[in-house]
Amino acid sequence: MIDRLLSSETHWWVFFAGTIVFLLLMVESGYWVGRWRREHTDPEQKSQTGTILAALLALLGFLLAISFGIAADRFAERKALVLQEANDIGTTFLRTNFLPEAQGDTSKTLLANYVDTRLRPLETTDLDAAIHESVELQTALWEQASIAAAAHPRSVPVGLYIDSLNDVIDSHEERVTVAVHYRIPPSLIWTLYLVALLSMVVMGLNFGLAGTRNMLASVALVMAFAAVLLLIVDLDQLHQRLFKINQSPLEDTQASIRRSMDEVNFVGGGPRQDDE
Repeated sequence: MIDRLLSSETHWWVFFAGTIVFLLLMVESGYWVGRWRREHTDPEQKSQTGTILAALLALLGFLLAISFGIAADRFAERKALVLQEANDIGTTFLRTNFLPEAQGDTSKTLLANYVDTRLRPLETTDLDAAIHESVELQTALWEQASIAAAAHPRSVPVGLYIDSLNDVIDSHEERVTVAVHYRIPPSLIWTLYLVALLSMVVMGLNFGLAGTRNMLASVALVMAFAAVLLLIVDLDQLHQRLFKINQSPLEDTQASIRRSMDEVNFVGGGPRQDDE
């Protein structure tokens, strides 16, 4: 649900503004309930409300810290995996020179298409199709490697190429797993909202029982919570709006592959292995 809500810049602002308005309404509701109960509440009960509010705000801060830590760690891991995949693809492309000419040329073309696929901007609805296309290209690359291995079963260079191709496939699986599956549990996000809702209601109740309120402080607290929650949710999305994962390592690899394939006769690539 949150993925769909943050699918555009407009929805990003709706999420932020909606959170602020919702929590301010909770503060206001609590305030009027407190005003209504004020005459029937003794001072001891009023002090208890302040204690409960402090506990709720402490719990809210703790949950925010945990959630932000999870999201930030996952974001850092996704950035590291982009660099790892770029290195794996680049190494595999260089090692295509270890293959027989036919398999080497075909593998170069497949790897060029593969890195293009990995860099293609995606919407959430395109994700499954992009993963499927990547897997199809991996299968085609593996078929070429199998042909080369069958022709030269004891070739060390061909074995090195297969090792690097394995790394490319593993990098794909790691990126998909971390980006799609290793996310903040929705139950934690909803728990954040629940604790925030209760905190705002009790804060408003505390204001009402005291007979006065600090609206500026309330708005500041609500905006701070909404901003931090937005950062957490954005860091956890497949397609961030505020934080972008730098794709320059893959872009550099793509440019290097294109330059290599544009060279006439591809000189300087080293001898091809047609015999064991």
